[in-house]
Formats: sequence, structure tokens, C-alpha cells
Amino acid sequence: MRVFTVADFQKNVDACVGVDDAVVFDDETNLETAFIDLGLDSLAVYEVFTRLEEDLGFPIPDEDIDNLKTLSAVLKYVEGRLAEAR
Repeated sequence: MRVFTVADFQKNVDACVGVDDAVVFDDETNLETAFIDLGLDSLAVYEVFTRLEEDLGFPIPDEDIDNLKTLSAVLKYVEGRLAEAR
């Protein structure tokens, strides 16, 4: 059974914006802060979600991406999608 973690999300962010410029996510910080407030513009967010789709093996509709503004929301969303696939 696959689990999606903060580290999985961090890996995708690092690949899109570079480790030197990346926002650092961990289990205790930045979970409820909007991506835009963390310095990830809309283009970076879409790049991250494109990589997530490849990594996870399922599409994430644009309307869902538009509503996923925080890491907490992404974690809940992905876990829900993974649960549906089981």
C-alpha cells in the first residue's frame, strides 16, 4: 500500500524549483501556509503537480489543482485518491 509523505512532495518541489531555491517542507512547518505565501508562484505549483501526476500515476485535474493551496490540502487529496485506487 502506497503512502504519500511530506518527503515525496518535497522531492517534487526540489526537482521543479531547485534545491537552492526550494521551500523546505517538513511534518511540523508549512503545512497550512499557502504555496504563494511560501514563494511558489502559480507556474511552479503547476510544474510540481505535473511531476506529481507522473510520480503518482494518475491525473490531477486543473480544477483540483486550483483548490489545493497548502501542503495539508495536497496530502489529504492524494491520500484520498490513493485510497480510491485500493
